[in-house]
Amino acid sequence: MVPPGSDGFGPDRYGESFADVYDDWYDDVSDAHATAAFVERFGPSQRVLELGVGTGRLARPIADAGHVVVGVDASVSMLERFSGSDRSLAVGADMAVLPVRDGAFDTVLVATNTLFNLHTEAGQAACLAESRRALRLGGRLVIEAMVPGEPDPHLDRLVTTRSIDVDSVVLTATIRDDAAQQITGQHIQISEAGTRLRPWKIRYATPEQLDELADGAGLRLGDRFANWQGDPVTADSANAVSVYIAI
Repeated sequence: MVPPGSDGFGPDRYGESFADVYDDWYDDVSDAHATAAFVERFGPSQRVLELGVGTGRLARPIADAGHVVVGVDASVSMLERFSGSDRSLAVGADMAVLPVRDGAFDTVLVATNTLFNLHTEAGQAACLAESRRALRLGGRLVIEAMVPGEPDPHLDRLVTTRSIDVDSVVLTATIRDDAAQQITGQHIQISEAGTRLRPWKIRYATPEQLDELADGAGLRLGDRFANWQGDPVTADSANAVSVYIAI
């Protein structure tokens, strides 16, 4: 049931919707070993804070490389599935209100559009401000996010087929609001056992808008790449990995 006065898309909604299928559905999103290698370029034995750590899919190879990883996730269901190591741990918290000490980390990692799960500009600004507080001077905030395309009325309302197998079909229904820069969606999983709704909502931003939010939080853009392999950004890049320096 949705609480009165709420649209139901709180900080924990994404994880609660997808925890049981996340590793299966999104195993090919954000190459885990390439992500770990990207973090490694900032130096050995780092203290890394990952926001939206989920089941630990990215945290594990980063910790295996010799770094100490603390993960934050608002979803209890995700944290129940967290699989870490003696160099990683996860705590439940809203990533816009971080339960960490000032300057405690060398790197803050926000991968796979996780920042956009905070579906207001104010929430994203608060997350960047908290990330800056968590970083030491000169530390790095790394954000992986899609690069929004130009507004297209044909994309405002869509129903597509995500997957079909012998036992089930998953449909994806979305409504895009370019004025608010929001996409509201449902993955609708239909099987002989019944129907499961998996709702989600994001507030997307352009790289330039992220730069403005970062600047307001005391973070300066250092580098931007098209992917974790470090390829240059082009006009056709669908994603961007932005590295901000704490100043």
